[in-house]
Amino acid sequence: MIKNIVLAIDGSDPAKHAQDVAIDMASRYEASLTLIHVLTHDHPSSEFSRMAEVENLVDSKRPEVRGKEDTYKSIARFLGSVNNEKEARVIVLIGEQLLKNASKSASQAGVANVSTEIRAGDFANCILEVAKEVDADIIVMGRRGLSNLKGFVTGSVSHKVSQRAECSVLTVK
Repeated sequence: MIKNIVLAIDGSDPAKHAQDVAIDMASRYEASLTLIHVLTHDHPSSEFSRMAEVENLVDSKRPEVRGKEDTYKSIARFLGSVNNEKEARVIVLIGEQLLKNASKSASQAGVANVSTEIRAGDFANCILEVAKEVDADIIVMGRRGLSNLKGFVTGSVSHKVSQRAECSVLTVK
């Protein structure tokens, strides 16, 4: 029986399909659903940056929430390739928005127990850590295409999770 489902989301089309599958499973099995988003290690795409501005998630003229500046600076330093606080804010705020939207969809579908996690670090490791923490029965995630060279050298996140998970893993195209 499936009692705990972990759903990894990143805003990609395969992740959206995985979200639909995980929500359906959680609803049918009356399972707990844990949503995880791992912060990107790269600059936010221009589309994501524009979305953040249109959604009023970030505004360079708006003052920061007190105490958040250090968090954004720390994230920018941790992510390495992100070279300023505004990019770090966009990355974090987009992650929070993705989780909020997915959580809302799950609740509307009748999933009673939904929790969210946002992490920074290695994508596969973070997903596996959350799965272990919540004693997941299954991890649901999208399968994204990587460039041939990058996929050959580093392997895909879904492949790493599949190989190392202590529970079942469902990858969705």
